[in-house]
Amino acid sequence: MSCPILFDMDGVIADSWEPFFSFWSEVLINLGAEEMATEEQILALFEGNFFEELSHKVPGNWMQPAFLSHARLAHLQFMKKCPSIPHVSEGLQHLSQDFPLYLVTSNFAEAAEHFLENQNIGCFREVLGMEHSFSKTDKIRTVMKQHSDQPCYFISDTSGDLHEARKAGAIPVAAAWGWHDRPTLEAANPAFILDTPPELLEFRTHI
Repeated sequence: MSCPILFDMDGVIADSWEPFFSFWSEVLINLGAEEMATEEQILALFEGNFFEELSHKVPGNWMQPAFLSHARLAHLQFMKKCPSIPHVSEGLQHLSQDFPLYLVTSNFAEAAEHFLENQNIGCFREVLGMEHSFSKTDKIRTVMKQHSDQPCYFISDTSGDLHEARKAGAIPVAAAWGWHDRPTLEAANPAFILDTPPELLEFRTHI
């Protein structure tokens, strides 16, 4: 059996930064954390686990079911309209011919599934969203258990995800066309960096 390749969604496959930033900056302002409601500060949260960093820097019991329900509806709405990153779908389709692909995201699974359906991307065996766990390490390990005899690759555009992949025992791969810039990704020590989506077509050369 071929090794599994796991993908982050936002920034790697989905061009979702603008609606994501709009939603979360408004949340932070409403929580009284205006100083964090900037692109720079929100991107910095992704140098770790987004939800863990958020809970540390904005303490309190605000992440309750009512808030998560509101967040889910907002993400469903904007992911339905969200475009995909150009040329990524071709790479996914190519890889799916030889490798089992999984989507591991901090987004809501239902929102991710709507996005994939609208973009005619049907190559993922499973979508593991934030409902499964806030931890990407846990989600990656869930997939790895299904492929225990194979190495596992995780492709993401944020340094925090790369650290979580390594913690899970997966091989971290950086996608430099997403949310974090190349120097930030390099600091996380990925196994290698893909600079453009068409490089997915040559992914096999790295294995």
